Amino acid sequence: MRVNKYAVQVLLLVCMARAAGAQCQGKSGFALAACQVAANTGGSASGAGIPPAVLQGSKEPALTTGLTEAIHMDTLPGEVDPDSKLFSPLLKLDRTDDGSFIVSTAGMYQAYLQSYSLDANDTGGGRVAGFYPAPCCKGRRAAVVAAVLKFSELHPDVSQNDIQQLLWAVVSGMDLEKMTPAMQQAAVKILPNGLAKSLQGQAQAEAAKKSIMGYINNRISKSPFVSAGAGAAGGIENVLNPGAAARSGVAGDSSLPVARGVWALMPGGFFLRYLPEGCSKIRLQIIVPEALGVSSTAPLLFDPTQFLAVYTQVPALRLGVTLRPAK
Repeated sequence: MRVNKYAVQVLLLVCMARAAGAQCQGKSGFALAACQVAANTGGSASGAGIPPAVLQGSKEPALTTGLTEAIHMDTLPGEVDPDSKLFSPLLKLDRTDDGSFIVSTAGMYQAYLQSYSLDANDTGGGRVAGFYPAPCCKGRRAAVVAAVLKFSELHPDVSQNDIQQLLWAVVSGMDLEKMTPAMQQAAVKILPNGLAKSLQGQAQAEAAKKSIMGYINNRISKSPFVSAGAGAAGGIENVLNPGAAARSGVAGDSSLPVARGVWALMPGGFFLRYLPEGCSKIRLQIIVPEALGVSSTAPLLFDPTQFLAVYTQVPALRLGVTLRPAK
């Protein structure tokens, strides 16, 4: 019997689509699009690009977010360095329609992600101190930077290099028509319309995890900056509003820990740290203490793309984080 190879290909595609549909059942919005991309179904939530006028215009700096916006309500030293085996995959957590991760269970989570320098032509080499999170973003082209970081996840066909070159062009103030064809194509595709311890056994690993979580819980319970449930859906606004506990770091602030691997206490009461490898790959880790008592009706949400990693020393460096897994 002669088999039509095209019919076989179509059948395979249908089977893959059905499997992806089952995997993504119950999701909607950005979370559905991201799930479809992860399942290789080519899902996309972005449109035909962004009007060139948005990339042109005023004299305001393209991106002004810096260390003065950094969040460090409280800190933990980099010496709090759990074995990577104690962390669960952040990227496997459920997500809301807008793509935020639902961190509904206390524990430790991590992801190796593609990151991008937001300081033109700075590849991030030689940085040995710490990074702090700062809300993304401020500046004339803040919306464009934020959209590239957010929607890059949906376009695995666009290379990391093309995205990096596009971001450098955006933050340097380059107009769209002056960008290279590769940068322009990346912009059109991504932007929406309008815008060692490897031998440690399981028992020892669990004991180490319990010890670390006990330390974190004790620390968080004594913190004047955290109340149970704070920072769930919409809670970041409550913490960042005037009079709240977030303190902005400023260059030369001797009270600001600067060592690599420092943990920053985030709105909502979880700890976050960045461990970059140059500017193109970053290990992001979070610890959610049991002491928070996260509510199932108002879950703790976290979207890594909504924060920049800001270097604490000079020369300054800002890294944008995407949810494209890094190899």
